[in-house]
Amino acid sequence: MKIAIDARTLGSKPSGIGMYLFDFLKELVKYKEFDICLITDVTKSEYIKSCSKMGMKIIAYGKPVKTYEVFSYFGFIQKQLNIIKPDVFWEVNNLIPRKLKGKFKTVVTIHDMFPITHAGDVGRVYGMYFKHFMKSTVSHADCILYNSMETKKQTVRFYPEAKTKKSMVTHIIVDRIKNVPEIRDDGYFLYVGNMEKRKGVDILLAAYALYKKRGGEKNLLLAGKLNDKYIRNQVYRAMQLSRDIEYMNYVSQKKKNELYAHCSCFIFPSKAEGFGMPVVEVMQFNKPVIVGDLSIYDEIVGDCVNRFNISGEYTVEALSDAMENYNANVDVASYNRVLDSYAPEVLGEKLKKFFLSLR
Repeated sequence: MKIAIDARTLGSKPSGIGMYLFDFLKELVKYKEFDICLITDVTKSEYIKSCSKMGMKIIAYGKPVKTYEVFSYFGFIQKQLNIIKPDVFWEVNNLIPRKLKGKFKTVVTIHDMFPITHAGDVGRVYGMYFKHFMKSTVSHADCILYNSMETKKQTVRFYPEAKTKKSMVTHIIVDRIKNVPEIRDDGYFLYVGNMEKRKGVDILLAAYALYKKRGGEKNLLLAGKLNDKYIRNQVYRAMQLSRDIEYMNYVSQKKKNELYAHCSCFIFPSKAEGFGMPVVEVMQFNKPVIVGDLSIYDEIVGDCVNRFNISGEYTVEALSDAMENYNANVDVASYNRVLDSYAPEVLGEKLKKFFLSLR
């Protein structure tokens, strides 16, 4: 089976979606049933180069794709699909902005409905863009992959036609770290993720300020892409007021693992999640975790993490309380059960069977 995949989320600095794809690619390439071809914008990342070394064919657009260039990029994809003649085209990044033609099955992964459910956090223009092209994506796709049952429920809620499509919940692979850094407590709270309002970074900064005012002694370390102007201002203002806050920008997987291994507690105050990958990643290091009381965590990690009221009137106070009083005694057995359910061989085999069922 020949599978063509839009891998532009993997081309430069992979975010969560890029890593979602990479982890599945490492499994799919093991199966002799598949001939995998990646279509991408650029080939700068170590991950896309690794895919080439694993034997995957890489076709590059030649330059980074900005939002206004997506239509041209998909024109490029259409031309490549005409040449490749795949059995399956897999779009991993939510939207297919133009109908693709060919004798192949179109599969799309939908990760969330945030531009609809949290429109104020993504901007009005992108919200309108998302609504329009998600409607056409659901209409034209032959099959849909969801990263969680939560995402599937939200998608069907807004786009009932999705219910008629062949689908599967893939979840997200968590590949166990082979060389775990020394695990120790260096006395800091850690947040790793995109630095944006939806992720609750503003809530975290306010809660940390209150935590320090109440006598808290731990530092706060932040890492992730900072593209949100409002959050950028919030972060720099907070750093001016406190020397105990450090922002590290985008970090490599190796550096991220070191940060996980050395933190006191991991905080993920997101207001909405399709999955919440960092929450599961950090469990490999047996670190306590604080998250908001979102229903998605019932699905992906159960009750083995610390929670606070993310939607109430006193959210900042609730998170500050959680930072002061979190349970540092991790239930290692529960952590391992969670991690086992996202093992590469388990989810890779599941996706393999799904693709083969499309013949």
